[in-house]
Amino acid sequence: MTRSPLPNIASVAALSDHVLVVRWGGHAEDRIDLTELVARRNGLAPLRKQAAFASAEVGEEGWSVVWRGGIELDADFLYRLARYQAGDSLPPEGYLSWQARNKLSQAKAALALGISLRMLKYYEDGTFLIPKTVCLACLGYESLQRKAAA
Repeated sequence: MTRSPLPNIASVAALSDHVLVVRWGGHAEDRIDLTELVARRNGLAPLRKQAAFASAEVGEEGWSVVWRGGIELDADFLYRLARYQAGDSLPPEGYLSWQARNKLSQAKAALALGISLRMLKYYEDGTFLIPKTVCLACLGYESLQRKAAA
């Protein structure tokens, strides 16, 4: 399985409340909420001021968003965050939480989800985005386990 290239950024607009509107080259537009990230990360502290956040611009050749003062977030990170926020993908931490909650080994989790152990490891380490079908399979597994326990 080959990795599909992630899109670069065609344009960016900063909205109030630390939300970016990113239009991807050749793709749709996403609203990405950076509120929690800006609040948590000390390196992003200058962006807590709305005037500083509003200075967002597309970085070199669309591979990042940059702000005054040398702050930069790369397109890969923003694209992944957009997919997580849209519910199109499950973050690796979310998957690992599901696996632990259901007391599944890697091999048993892969079997339960109908994927290879190798693919599961790619999802765990973030090499590949976890597709919506796998997210839904996780939800379905839990639903079936609750039903069986009832």
